[in-house]
Amino acid sequence: MPRLPFSPRKMFSLVGEVSSQIQDASKLLIAGTDLDAMERVRAELSRDCDPGAAGFLLDTAQLAAGNGSIPAACLENTAVLVLVISSGELASGSLGERLEEMAGTGVPIVLVLTEAPGMEVSFPDAGIGPRRVVGLGPDGIPSTEVLADAIVDAAGDAAVFLSSGLPALREATCRQLIRRTARQNGVIGVLFIVPGADMPVMTLNQARMVLRMAAAHGEPVGLERALELLGIIGSGLGLRALARQAVCYMPGPGWAVKGSIAYTGTAAIGAAAKAYFDGSARVTPSRLAGIVEKLRKLRG
Repeated sequence: MPRLPFSPRKMFSLVGEVSSQIQDASKLLIAGTDLDAMERVRAELSRDCDPGAAGFLLDTAQLAAGNGSIPAACLENTAVLVLVISSGELASGSLGERLEEMAGTGVPIVLVLTEAPGMEVSFPDAGIGPRRVVGLGPDGIPSTEVLADAIVDAAGDAAVFLSSGLPALREATCRQLIRRTARQNGVIGVLFIVPGADMPVMTLNQARMVLRMAAAHGEPVGLERALELLGIIGSGLGLRALARQAVCYMPGPGWAVKGSIAYTGTAAIGAAAKAYFDGSARVTPSRLAGIVEKLRKLRG
């Protein structure tokens, strides 16, 4: 395995950083006036979940008809408020003000509509865009994938902790981690001019991504896990070395090639790590051989 371009001390620091994130207990609060719809949302989020974890991570609050206020005590340690509303509430002229008031607490909101409105719904002043609005299907059940994407988008870093106990969120959380880290490394590949100067930053980003993915799968995050992920990260070093070689052979601006391969290489490492934690594949550097071969073709 190639020598990693950062010190063990930085790896230990990363372990501490991720460990502290998953120790910050937070929950999802499902609120609304329709108890049946709220329970269907809760059932989807608690799918394949340990009952004890579901009880700890999922809370509900029934609201009085026409009264959207939520007691401050209910919002303590809440990562995301999942608000279930009916078509009648959506048509209410006061909904926007109520949502702005709720958003003023600092808790991000995901809207779940009990009926399709036939139009795009968003409340920008309350921080609610189309990605955070979910409709129940004709069977009254929300799409788990769409609901998870909306919650993970709203939860931010708290999604890692939530996913550790709610398997329904793991797929969306891993996609977000891979996409975000790949974009960061793509930008780093473009900005760094001195050869090799990008490697420590990019490798630490990848290590952070993989550790968070481990935590999202409920895996213990410690030095043993950190050492195990070195094999995954080591695979990425070959991709970056190849990127620097490819720049010499590719027509056009070298910064664009470096950025593209940095993005692709990071995404490949994320996909390999996800397969590992899902249990569908055992990750070794050779598992990325196919992607490396594709990148070699860039050299012509």
